[in-house]
Amino acid sequence: MKRICSGTLALAAIMFFAPARLALAGPDDHGGGHGGEAEVEFTGTIQSLPPGGLIGDWRVSDRIVHVSAATKLEAEEGTFAVGATVKVEGQARSDGSVDAEEIELREAEDGDDDDDDDDNQVEFKGTIQSLPSTVGFIGDWVVGGKTIHVSASTKIEAEHGPVMVGAFVEIHGTPRADGSIDASKIEVESNPQGDDGRVELQGTIQHLPTSGLIGDWIVSGKTVHVTSSTKIDLEHGMPAVGDTVEVKGTLQPDGSITAIRIEVESEHGDEGEHTGFKGSIQSLPPSGLMGDWMVSGRMVHVVSSTKLKGGHGSFAVGTRVKVNGLLMADGSTVATKIKVKN
Repeated sequence: MKRICSGTLALAAIMFFAPARLALAGPDDHGGGHGGEAEVEFTGTIQSLPPGGLIGDWRVSDRIVHVSAATKLEAEEGTFAVGATVKVEGQARSDGSVDAEEIELREAEDGDDDDDDDDNQVEFKGTIQSLPSTVGFIGDWVVGGKTIHVSASTKIEAEHGPVMVGAFVEIHGTPRADGSIDASKIEVESNPQGDDGRVELQGTIQHLPTSGLIGDWIVSGKTVHVTSSTKIDLEHGMPAVGDTVEVKGTLQPDGSITAIRIEVESEHGDEGEHTGFKGSIQSLPPSGLMGDWMVSGRMVHVVSSTKLKGGHGSFAVGTRVKVNGLLMADGSTVATKIKVKN
């Protein structure tokens, strides 16, 4: 009788543990038992997320992952977003989906990333013009007229101000063929709501005044007020529509910028024809010397970078001068140097 009982108990034990062994085969064994759950762990790429936050059903490497309020979410180095790599731990359901107990954001492992990417890395500064309305601002930003692709692996540093439209940022990343940038790091450098009101803008010239450089420019959709006191760096030639410029100035209540300094950062190809001529001053600006002069019937634009040499006499109507500068399309001249002649 004892032998019979022992055999019966052994058989019962085998039958008792068999479903557990089948369940441990995991969700990939679609022939598993009904209603049984087993611990599962895998690493994959997020393909979709719930429309309203993180609670709900995720798709990770073609698996449905059920995320609840009890799920532990760890994302120390970024944000959960489509395309991010994650490690999922949880309980597998009979349909192959997983009830997540813990999800950890993982950094992409690209092997020799540091060595390969350095050669292709670019740095770009500009003002944020638009942001995606997503958690962690994952998606496409527009900064200084350029599209910046931000992913969960992008490191965002906001020590000097919040991420917001109008903030000046520095972008580190890899350029694409279309000119956009895959950002690896974004650093906020200035807050447009700062106490000093200073702002920097890097963007593309879209519009210039019809005559001269004094007046309103449009740089990457933002109005830039250029006055006679604005210092314009003409090292790369005359600013032209399509040039990339860096503008430093003060932010106005309407969002425009009064420029203190403008520097052309990319040459436009046609730098402007250099010209030089002599003539007599026929008219001067009503206040000071910065502004528009008339010299022997020719309009001369005098800016803060114009060198004025009056050693042989003062600048006044009737004074004979030599003008050197850059010829504009309308026939006027932006003066680089004016010297009084005998």
